[in-house]
Amino acid sequence: MAEQEEPAASATEPIAADTGASAVAVALSRSSHAEEVDAEAAAFLRDQRKLVNLQIGNLEEDRALQHRHLALQHRHLVLRHFGDRLRIGLQLLAIAAGLFVVVGLGTMVWQAHEDHGLVVEAFSVPPNLAGDGLTGEVVAARLLDKLNALQAATASERPADTYQNNWGSDIKLQIPQTGLTFGEFEGLLREKFGHASHLTGEVLRTPSGIAITARLGGASPPTFYGAEADIDSLAQKAAEAIYRTSQPYRYAQFLEQNGRLPEAFGVIADIAAHGPETERGWAYFLWGVFDLNGNGDAINARKNILKSLNDPNVGMMAPAFLTNLDVWAGHEEEILYDSKLGMRDIEISKKIYTSGSVINARLTFPAYVDHEHGDFAAAAGEWAAGGRTADYYGSRRANPAMAATDLALAHDPEAARSAIAALEPNDDVSLLPAIASYAEFALPGYQIAVSRQDWPAALADARACDAWLEAQKPTQKLLGLVQPTWVRPLEAIAMARTGDLAGAEALIGTTPLDCYLCVRVRGQIAATKHDWPTAERWFAAAAREAPSIPLAFSEWGDERLARGDLAGAIAEYQIAHRKGPHFADPLKGWGDALTRRQQWSEALAKYDEALKYAPAWPELRQARDTAARLI
Repeated sequence: MAEQEEPAASATEPIAADTGASAVAVALSRSSHAEEVDAEAAAFLRDQRKLVNLQIGNLEEDRALQHRHLALQHRHLVLRHFGDRLRIGLQLLAIAAGLFVVVGLGTMVWQAHEDHGLVVEAFSVPPNLAGDGLTGEVVAARLLDKLNALQAATASERPADTYQNNWGSDIKLQIPQTGLTFGEFEGLLREKFGHASHLTGEVLRTPSGIAITARLGGASPPTFYGAEADIDSLAQKAAEAIYRTSQPYRYAQFLEQNGRLPEAFGVIADIAAHGPETERGWAYFLWGVFDLNGNGDAINARKNILKSLNDPNVGMMAPAFLTNLDVWAGHEEEILYDSKLGMRDIEISKKIYTSGSVINARLTFPAYVDHEHGDFAAAAGEWAAGGRTADYYGSRRANPAMAATDLALAHDPEAARSAIAALEPNDDVSLLPAIASYAEFALPGYQIAVSRQDWPAALADARACDAWLEAQKPTQKLLGLVQPTWVRPLEAIAMARTGDLAGAEALIGTTPLDCYLCVRVRGQIAATKHDWPTAERWFAAAAREAPSIPLAFSEWGDERLARGDLAGAIAEYQIAHRKGPHFADPLKGWGDALTRRQQWSEALAKYDEALKYAPAWPELRQARDTAARLI
């Protein structure tokens, strides 16, 4: 069957509405008037393209505008952020500047409050003198120079802030100025809040020359007269008068240093009797120093120092000086006591003295204690460490010398030599000035010779030291004290060991009986003579003189061992060991006594214990090896 053709659409057939341009184009293409429709559709499409292009252009312009707007907003935010930070920075800077001003002003006020110095103002001077060049500023400057010289000359172990009136180094000249300079403003603060003393005065012309008066505080000032050409000496007298009134302790030091000892004693006695409570302990301390240095009077020196002993303002200085006194006097039991007092006062003294002086004392006091107990190795380490602190009275030379001495006493001569190798010169005579002033038992050259049993060398050394002390003591009375209590006993035992027993007895007879070393040497000389009863008597006396110290007990044991009293020797060695558990000598002696009893194991134990404290001692090692072989 033939397919039926689909009827063509009529030109008048309604066309479904289409809102899109493509639908319109399709509908027009179906129109019977195809050419007209094509032209209209093309025109329509061109209009649509223009419309789209216009819309795209508008969108692009909008986007560009939005980008520019966003960029402007971003720049505005950046500028605003920077402005905020700048504003905050300026505010912080202003606050910091304000704080700086406040802190600076506060610091100036505090410094002004703490000002205890001395202000020397221009003196009142007649116009005719000022016209000749002797102005008020010139006179004030002369007086200032004299006061500064007095301050510099009277530096001492006493801390500056312990003086009732302490100018320190703050002595200045005040010259009037016009206008309010920074210095003037600072001066106003010091005047308002400070405690500075003001020195004023005047110079007058007299028929015979001039008169100068210096005023400080409410004290009645003396007036000094002289020729105009004597202005320098008159300024010195006026300065001393001011110093006497306001700095009496230092002024007494100045007088003593310049050989005006009677005046010095008068000033310091007046402070001790009538001065403020805070000054009296120091006055008694200095009085004791004057007794010793000026008159060589150790007895009165000790009495006066004892009056300052428990004064918290003086602290460790009183026991330190008492220790020195007892070293010079040969009172070794008291050295132990004084050193322990000094150790007690260390904590108090931290608030008074410089850290260097406290460190030095913290080492020195235990060194004395260890030395007296025979712990020579420990003492040597403490002396050496103390010598590395600040140099007090020559301690940089004295302390190594004492370390070497203790190392030699510990039977280690090589280590002793090394301890003083850096000191040049390091012979005993060259070291004596520092050793004597620092109050130590140091004679390293002598003790090194003894540790090697070289008694002739030891004797030569002691004699050289004795001769030096003999030459110096007319001008240094302290050296006259240490000669009989220290060098001469060592010289006497060296004489005995080299065969001059009569000379040794004669020399030791010149030494005092309250000197521990002197009494021990008497016993050693008697033992060298085999005068056993006399030796026993002297060693017993030495033991009573210093019952806490093991040295005499050990030497007593040596004496009994030499005469064959083994039980008696061991008894003394036991006592010595209890009093000085780190002292090698009584342990070796004890071991020697046990070997004589053929108690080899017990002797070996004593030798081994002794080697802990004297490991370089050749005789000890030899004795130990012998005992070990015989077990």
